[in-house]
Formats: sequence, C-alpha cells, structure tokens
Amino acid sequence: MADKNEQPISASERKSRKKRVRLSCIECRKKKLSCDRERPCQRCVRSGRPAQCSFETVAEQPCARQQEQQIQELKTEVAELKALLSEIRSTRVGEEDRGSLSAIHHAESSQSSMLNGRAQETEFLPDSGCVVENPPLIDGSQTSPTISPGDMLPQNSNHVAATELVDPRDRLPQGYYNRHALFQFFREVRELFPFIRETAIEWLKPLGVSLSKNKSTRSHRNKTSLFHGHTVLENFLPPKDDTDILVSVYLDGAEQLHRIVHIPTFRREYAEFWEPQRARHPAMTTLVLAMISVSTCATPDSTDATSIATKYRAVSQQWISACEEWLKEQSLKNRKLVYYQISCLVYMAKRMNIIDKKKWWKETSSLIQDAIIDGLHCDPSPTTNTPYAIEMKRRIWAVLRELDLQNSFECGLPTFLHNIDSDVAPPGNLDDDDFSQSSKKIPAPKPTDHYTFTSYQVQSSRSWSLRLEISQSLFSGKSSKALCYDDVLRYTHEVTQAIDAIPSWETDARDQNRLNLPTLAHAFLLLQLKTCILALHRPYLHRKDGKYWLSETVCYHISRDILLLNSKLASSGCQSLTFIREDLLLASLSLVRITMLQPKDSSSLIMANSQSTIDLLEACVPFMEDMHLRCCCSELWCFITMYAAIMLLKIYLGKESREQAKASCARRFLDLHYKQLERQRMSSPDQDCLTPSNPSGDINVPDCQPATSGGPAFPAPEWLDSNYPELSIDSFDFDVNMDSAWDAWEPLFSM
Repeated sequence: MADKNEQPISASERKSRKKRVRLSCIECRKKKLSCDRERPCQRCVRSGRPAQCSFETVAEQPCARQQEQQIQELKTEVAELKALLSEIRSTRVGEEDRGSLSAIHHAESSQSSMLNGRAQETEFLPDSGCVVENPPLIDGSQTSPTISPGDMLPQNSNHVAATELVDPRDRLPQGYYNRHALFQFFREVRELFPFIRETAIEWLKPLGVSLSKNKSTRSHRNKTSLFHGHTVLENFLPPKDDTDILVSVYLDGAEQLHRIVHIPTFRREYAEFWEPQRARHPAMTTLVLAMISVSTCATPDSTDATSIATKYRAVSQQWISACEEWLKEQSLKNRKLVYYQISCLVYMAKRMNIIDKKKWWKETSSLIQDAIIDGLHCDPSPTTNTPYAIEMKRRIWAVLRELDLQNSFECGLPTFLHNIDSDVAPPGNLDDDDFSQSSKKIPAPKPTDHYTFTSYQVQSSRSWSLRLEISQSLFSGKSSKALCYDDVLRYTHEVTQAIDAIPSWETDARDQNRLNLPTLAHAFLLLQLKTCILALHRPYLHRKDGKYWLSETVCYHISRDILLLNSKLASSGCQSLTFIREDLLLASLSLVRITMLQPKDSSSLIMANSQSTIDLLEACVPFMEDMHLRCCCSELWCFITMYAAIMLLKIYLGKESREQAKASCARRFLDLHYKQLERQRMSSPDQDCLTPSNPSGDINVPDCQPATSGGPAFPAPEWLDSNYPELSIDSFDFDVNMDSAWDAWEPLFSM
C-alpha cells in the first residue's frame, strides 16, 4: 500500500517540474556541434539538409496561457471603456452648459472635499492646494474619481479624446524632426519623452486633456482661409482707435529690429488711409493687417495696449489668412517692394502666433528665391533706382537673409544663401528721418557706436559672413567631412570677438521713449551670435573624450547667458519680442542636458551650481507661459517639454521623486491650460464670425466705417502702385561671365 501511495506523488512531482528547453536544433545536438539557433541554422544549410533542421518545442502550460489571454481581454475591455467614457464626456456637455473658470475651480474644490475621507487613495500635488485622484490601474484595483475638473471642461477644440503620443524621433517628415535643433533633445535626453508620456497618461488623460495635435483646429483654420476673390480687405480692420494702438506697438517694437518700412513715409500714408471718402489701396490695407497681426503677440508688458491686443488675438489668424490670399493674387511681373514688406510681416506674424511651424524654413527659402528672381541679391544700381529705393531694398534684403539664416540654425537645414554670391551693401546706420522719398542723396552713415533705428541691421551685417560660413560648415549637404574640433575652436574665437565688438549704446536716460531700444537691439545681436556657439559645440557634448571638456563649459555658460538675457528683456518689458526666436527653449534644454551629463558625485562647477541652475530655469518658466497665452492657437508642447526637462533635472539631483515630479508637471500644465481657455474666451466674439459662407467678410466691428469705392480717385503712391516697375531690373545680365555663374549654381543641382 505504501508503494502504491508513493507512486502518484513522485509522478506529480515529475509533472510539476518545468522541462528545460533545448535551444540548439536536433541535428546539431546529435552531432554535439555548436548551433547558431537560426531557422534553419547555418550548419544544416551548409551540410545540404536545411529541411531536417528542427527544434524542440515545449507546450505552454494551459493555466498560464489562459491567464495571459484573460489579462489581454481585460486590458482591451478597460481601453474600450475609457474610450467610451471620453466620448460620452465630449458629447454630454452642450454649448449652453459650458462653464467658466469659476466652475472649474468649484469642481476642483468639490473634488478635494469629497476625497478628504479617502486620503489613502489620493495624493497632494506639490505646491498646490488641489487634490487629484490617483490614476486608475490597469487591473481596475483603483476607481476613477466621481467628479473631476475634466467633467466641467468645455468640449471645444482643445479637448479631444486623448490618443497615443508618438515619439518625436518616429514622426514624419523625418528630415524635419531629425534635424531640428529642439527635437534633437528627445534623442539626447532619452528620459524626456517617456516622462511626458507617463505624465499625460496618468494625469492628463483621466481629465480628458490631450497633448496630441488637434486636427479639427487645423481644419477650421484651413476653412476660414478660403476667402472669395471679392472679399473686401477693409472689413477685416478693427476700429481706428484700436488699429492706431496696434500699429504704434509694431513701429515702436518689432520694426526697430527688422527694418521693413520707412516709418515717416508709412505714417504719412497711414494718416491719409483713414481720411473719409478716400479710396484705400488694397496693398496698404494688407500691410496694416500684417502689422497688427504681429502686434497682437508683441505688446510690451504693463501698457494700455495689452487689453487691446488680447481682444484681437483670436482674429489674428483671419488677418494672416487674408494677407496670404492677397499675396497669392499678385502677379509675378513688376512686383513692388511692398510685396516683400507684406511677406516678411506675414511670416513674422506666423512665427509670433506659432502657425504652420513646419513650413517656416520653406517659406523663407521661397522668399529668398523670389528675391533672387527680382534681383534683390544684387546691389541696386544708382542709374535705375532713387537713393530712397536703394536704401529700402538693402534693408529688405537684410531682413530676408537674416530670417532665412535663423531658420537654418533652428532647423539644422541648408539655405540657398550658401550658394549665392550677393554683393548687396549693408544698410546705412541712419534714422528714417535722415532721408525721404524726395532725397537726392543718402547722407553719410553715423558712427556704429551711435544708436539708430537701423543699428541692429548694421551690426548683424558685420558678422553676417562669419555666421553664414558656420551655417554652411554645419548644415550644408555638400560638406565632405565633419567640422574638426580645431575649426570649432577657431570659429568660437571669431564669434567671441564679434560679441566683444557690439557697441553698448549708452543712451540718455531722459529719452524715455528710446530707453529700451538699444537694450533690445544689443540683446538680439548677442542671441544670434551665442546661438552659433551652441550649434558649434553641441555635437561634442556626448563624447567621452576628455579633451572636449571645453565644449561642456562653453555651452553651460552660453545657455545661462541666454536665459539671463531673456530675464533682462522681461524686466524692461520687451521680452515678448523674443518669441520670434526659439532661444529660450533651446538654452533651457541645453542647460538641463549639460547638468545631467555630470556624474552625481562630481565636484565640478556645474554640479556645485545645480541649485542656482534650477532657480534660473524656474524663473524663466513664466516667459514660456506668457508666450503660449499670447498665441491664440498654440499647442502646449513647448511648455511641457521645458517643464518636464526641469522636473527630470530635479529627479536626477534627488530634489523630487519621479511621482512628485509628474504631479508637479501635470499641475503646472493644467494651470496654463485653463488660463489659455480663459484667454480665448476673452477674445472678442464678434471677430470670430467670418466663414466661407460669409463671402463679404463683414465683421461686426463698431465705429468702423469702410471707405466707399466711389470716392475721389486719389493717385496711389509709387511704392504701392503695382503699375510702377520698381523691381523690373534685369536680374539676368547677359554680359556676365556665364562660367562663373554656373559655378555658383552647380552645387544646387548636384545635391
């Protein structure tokens, strides 16, 4: 009996013992030879018996297979239920039930009081008074909150069903995402995107907030841009008082950097523009619309213009679309300078409003090509151009090439300027009052240490050849070899010398109207040169060779300088103009990356100053928030990328745990998200009624009386009249040596 009882026990033990899987094929195991474990293996292939190459398989345990199948089914069911819940939320709330921010805050406070009795299932967000439910687990062990701020959110274009985020390294077009200076950080700081994705899934998705791009907003913008040919541009204009303020904001700010118009001439034409019963030229109307599209995002802080700009931010997209439609209707023959003036303003407005970001490099490249066709890359001849036209053409060419070179550094892509030999002289260091359309001769330029409204362009031209050479060495496709480190050091020295040569432009403190302008021009000159240094040393940051320690030090100090420059401009009230550049985010991510490259036990200066680095980064976060609040349609990817990088740095330094960092990031993101919604509500509702079904383009703007078309026929100025062949010079000089001309263009066809 004892033997009979022992037999099933030993058999059960043998059955429960897991059989070891033999990885080599049967033929190799018989011959006791090594096997590469391929199917078939190379040894069986060489012996001519690939069909006999077979492997042992062990049947899966039925219990384990059933459990895995049940888990997958549960996961699928949970995902379907979440999608259904999100869909119910998006359809349940109608237009009449959309709450304001007070309702959102009330919902948050209600949720906090309701969850006080469940402290074990909640956690407090750092530095915040609101309590957020822990995200539900995949096995359903934790339930989602009964009431959440997401239930009270208005279901508009900013709240769509959350979708799976795509790693920027896998996005298309790869030529844009792989080369762009900002998106490269997702490859260099590998923890960045997983941290953002975890934050979005655990904290934002349960509230119905998505980081994915909103295609409905883009579709709506495309529909509103389909204006009919008989649309009256005047109907887009705000009332005269508001337009006056927005135009003054542009002329006193952005125009002092990129010189696009002659201010006295424009002011004279603008005054006549509002005369009663005077027919308005469409080019002048388009120029004004393009100007105020820039001003809605570039208003100085603490000014009366801020409230005016806030009211019209929602309609700035329609202004930009109207200007683009006007540009498309212009003939390629006899284009006047106003065409390029409007084109530059429209491009600047799209950058300030963060519209069509992927097309920025393409747009400036197209403008450069148009300018070459019209001969703007050649110095104007005094025999066919007035002194006024010569100076204005030089200014426009300087603006075009600066915008295109800036895109080359930001996108990491080449520019047509690498292959163009331009002999255009730089603009003169003159104020606009020094010459006019009737001037017979341009006066002698003022010394470079004397500040004028053209000083930024003059100083930029002095370092132009150096910056163009650096861009060509880094981004040109025809470069046969990478830039050696000796050249990097040489370029760094030359850029440093160019920085030291920038005048300080000390001004009289009694001149309050021009007090901040020299500071603004000086800061922008420093930004464009320091960006070159970052681009030069960035490829050497990840190398383990000890001889590249200088690149770490240089990038660390340059990044800090850029952030301090932004702080200085913010204290002077003109930091919003830096939104036309991406230096703030670039320097912030560079500083985080350099600090995280240091060993935790390092005694280096970078680690010793790590707390001051965090303080500086957090002091610059409001600048990024302000940028998104000023843009009517911006997505918050730039902000969450910057703040997530700061949280990763805190995790690396042991300042916060990963869960606390994700909660802090979510709280700051939601605060900005709700503020952005409120800013959109503050925009004038009457300005948002233009649709393709309203072909006349009528906008209900009080006190705005369009000029009648039957008014007196005043002659249009020469700079607006398209019948005047201002740019009809012969760009294709047949007397030029064609061999040298082909040498300049041949690289474009060989790339």
